[in-house]
Amino acid sequence: MELDSYITTEETELSPAVVVTTVLLVAVFALGLLYQLVGIVL
Repeated sequence: MELDSYITTEETELSPAVVVTTVLLVAVFALGLLYQLVGIVL
C-alpha cells in the first residue's frame, strides 16, 4: 500500500528524465530476462 501511494504522489512531480531513465531500466531488465530464458531454452 505504501509503495502505491508513493508512486501516485510522485507521479505528478516526475521529470521527463526520470521517466526516460525508468523506462530504459525496465527495458534493459526485460531484455536481460528474455536473454536468460532464451539461453535456458537453447
